[in-house]
Amino acid sequence: MAFQATTGLGVAAKIISPGNVSLKTTPGYNGIVLSLSGVNGPTTFQLDPSIEDAFGNEITPGTAYVLTAVAASTPGALTLTGVAASTGTTAVYSGTITGGGSNAYIGQSFVIAGFVNGVNNGLLICTASTASALTLENANAIAETHAATATPEEGTAVYTGTFTGATTGSLVGQTFVVAGFTNAVNNGTFIATANSGTTTVTLENAAAVVETHAATATSQEAGANELTYVEYGFKTLTGNTYQPSGTPTQIVTVSSTGLITAVAKGEGQVETSYPTFNNSIGDIVSSGNIMNGLPINKIYAENRVVVLV
Repeated sequence: MAFQATTGLGVAAKIISPGNVSLKTTPGYNGIVLSLSGVNGPTTFQLDPSIEDAFGNEITPGTAYVLTAVAASTPGALTLTGVAASTGTTAVYSGTITGGGSNAYIGQSFVIAGFVNGVNNGLLICTASTASALTLENANAIAETHAATATPEEGTAVYTGTFTGATTGSLVGQTFVVAGFTNAVNNGTFIATANSGTTTVTLENAAAVVETHAATATSQEAGANELTYVEYGFKTLTGNTYQPSGTPTQIVTVSSTGLITAVAKGEGQVETSYPTFNNSIGDIVSSGNIMNGLPINKIYAENRVVVLV
């Protein structure tokens, strides 16, 4: 198998892991042939996999892009001035509801904060909106006039910087760690919803405030962007059972950097994995590939390895 494609990805779609011999004419289906003695081939092979996103663009995990500014979140925190007592299961919150006309915010969730009566605050879903009021699902609201805020969970912010090599839309779905801004609300781990070529990226951040400052946006969280290599040998097939039995024979070792070294004659496989988000395709017990227990939320490529004498 050359790669496993997955759906609902936040980071990558597949890994291409070339070997030193082609087993099929289809690109990517490559094996590795080594020699234990070095007479019939090399004794080692360095894996050099590439990772592609859902659009087919090659991505480089850990790339730190330079940021120069961030705009305030859209729609941003809305100013509230009061709330009416609940009618049935909803309550009307009044204030300056920028962009709320024509029920624009129906279905969105808002974090309400600042009212004296605790029952008026919380995470509430909008059922109607105008330019001056939000109708939210709250069956326990108490009439109150007080300054408060309604912050949408679905807000986004546009970050300006230099995204070398990016094309319009190529960063969508990738996760970025933003660091370096003075205002803490502008930093954090966010998913990209849009990008305009090499100049801006729109991130899921409902709390961002306007700021011009040097910062960085690093693709993938530090420590979670390494490729992982796993070796497993072949087992002996007994009778007509589907699952081979016995102890697998280790024919190679593989380092944390992907260096494969022959240790015994035989056949096996080396698997390269990379973390993704929202990938629920795994094994029957949610622990990953049934062969070696890799967790879900990863994509992987397998290289068949043959070791000669």
